[in-house]
Amino acid sequence: MMLALHARALSSEELATDHLADNPAGGKSISVLQLDQANAQFEQLLTDDSLIEQIDQLYSETGAVLLRGLPIADTYQAEQLLAAWGVTFDDEYLGGASPRSKLSEHFFTSTEAPPSYVISFHTEMCYLKQRPGKVFFYCITEPARYGETPVFNCAAMLDMLSPATRDKVERLGMIYQRYFGTRKAKFFNVYKTWYDAFHAETREQAEAACRQQGLEWEWQPNGGLITRAKMPGVMLDANSGQPCISLTLYNGEAAPYDLSKFAHRIPVLQRFGLSAFIRAQYFKKNVFMRTLWGDGSPISRAETRELIDVAWRAATLFRWRQGDLLILDNIRCGHGRLNVEAPRKIAAALGDPYQI
Repeated sequence: MMLALHARALSSEELATDHLADNPAGGKSISVLQLDQANAQFEQLLTDDSLIEQIDQLYSETGAVLLRGLPIADTYQAEQLLAAWGVTFDDEYLGGASPRSKLSEHFFTSTEAPPSYVISFHTEMCYLKQRPGKVFFYCITEPARYGETPVFNCAAMLDMLSPATRDKVERLGMIYQRYFGTRKAKFFNVYKTWYDAFHAETREQAEAACRQQGLEWEWQPNGGLITRAKMPGVMLDANSGQPCISLTLYNGEAAPYDLSKFAHRIPVLQRFGLSAFIRAQYFKKNVFMRTLWGDGSPISRAETRELIDVAWRAATLFRWRQGDLLILDNIRCGHGRLNVEAPRKIAAALGDPYQI
């Protein structure tokens, strides 16, 4: 029996409407595939060709598909459905920056960043040569409040940049400089050890992983490791040939500016304390990540703010519901995470890796 499904746009109540200004793109970047049929069984999903065909069609149109109301009980079933769609999972997360814990065979926690922190626009693992072509999010526990996963239109972002900034993005690209210590940080878990980041027990194994990812590396007197990677600022959508910005932006201005844009959602002391702490990190020689222009020059305060402003103008926010499965094209769509009031548990998986 074929399932009764229909595609639609996000409704007004599904968008993050507590603060209308938080959602300027108004839901245009995400396609929703909704199940109309009551009492459907999960096994029906795996044998329903029309479901796979509709996912294909919507994915080709927008690169962002939200499966809502389907009988997907947990991450194991989400994995089965994605495998039926033809996904090849990428479980290594070798060299990945976000703090995460494994939840099932292919899914892990999407992030363990502090609840007040705003994770801004990024395309997943754009600081490495091997990166996922698709990113998946499954909602285990919907947030009590906030906690949206914004979806960013990368082609629209590039189009909205000033000519001078766009020229730098296209011509220079980016350098990502990262620092890995030898002990886990007690208070700020974005500081990974090189053992954890590269799944290594020895320096030789870490260096082999750096070679695999095309990274330059430099061992520090304290046993830590600095890596550098020069990456393009633009990737082309394979289907349309449309240029899309590829970026994750880390400097002393970026995160505090993101936090200030959502000041109406974050308690004042938390926001000021977190901003001050982040700015202090960038006075250090060895900071967990620093994004530079591809010629090694810093991204200025004005350029940083322009990139962030453009990102949020191209963002769509929506309210998570338990059982949601979000599929994202990692070239056409960036993503992030807004501040959250617990509980919230979103699982993430990576698939269809490619190399530049």
